[in-house]
Amino acid sequence: MVLAATALEWRAARHALAGTGIRLVRGGVGLRRWEAPSPPLPALITCGLAGGLRPDLAPGTVVIADSVAFEDGERVTCDPAWRARLVAGSRACGQEPVVGPMLTARRLIVGDARRTWADKGFLAAEMETALLASTGAPLGSLRVVLDAPGREVSAGWSRPALTAADPRRWSETLWLAMRAPGLAGLAARCMAAGLTMAAV
Repeated sequence: MVLAATALEWRAARHALAGTGIRLVRGGVGLRRWEAPSPPLPALITCGLAGGLRPDLAPGTVVIADSVAFEDGERVTCDPAWRARLVAGSRACGQEPVVGPMLTARRLIVGDARRTWADKGFLAAEMETALLASTGAPLGSLRVVLDAPGREVSAGWSRPALTAADPRRWSETLWLAMRAPGLAGLAARCMAAGLTMAAV
């Protein structure tokens, strides 16, 4: 089962997975819209965008989690077989992914907080994957960096409707409108390539 948080990410994944038979769910930011299915649970793969934490991970970098953690929790290892598939799928799409720990944050990570979490070894931040750890299902996550220390969005995007209407943020809104769809599409293509190929 693939989980995409936002409508943008869900549409990209739906297009990439068309005809594959792989179940896709729009979970909402922080999985607010998701309800776990009855056991036995399938592998749960999150796919979409993330905030880069390291300055060398520019927008457009494919990041695959080898583990996930909350800000105040222990790291949970992602399933090695699904991780290998996501890596192979990314390479099949012409991308060399960066593999490492991913942070599941409860809010957008911006400013100095990015360096704090990068110094703890995390590559990128998202808001969903560690929430799935309690299910006991095999986990995987593939993200593409949307914003990074050198080009970041404001914390106000945790409330996108209000922020988009703020004239002070219109340049950010335009930048996101130009970049986010293509990067969400890249994440979806890499994910779909990995999930539909033979086991590696």
